[in-house]
Amino acid sequence: MMINFGALSFSSMALGSVALSILTVVGRGNRTFALIMASVSIFMGVYMWSNLSDYGQIPASLGMIALVIALLPSKKRPPAEEED
Repeated sequence: MMINFGALSFSSMALGSVALSILTVVGRGNRTFALIMASVSIFMGVYMWSNLSDYGQIPASLGMIALVIALLPSKKRPPAEEED
């Protein structure tokens, strides 16, 4: 039961890091927190996979996806025009 709860909570955190990575690529955001969350998701997933259960593959793979998305170049936006 605890393994399932741990896999669910770490997978939820990893899904949040994927969503944050997408938001930082699409919008103008600081990627530092997205990179930190993706790294922690990978670390916790690998730890769970190696020591507790095979369910750790899910947060580890979602963390890798979040890391790849966070490292993509951001969209170029035209500069905003100021009105007088």
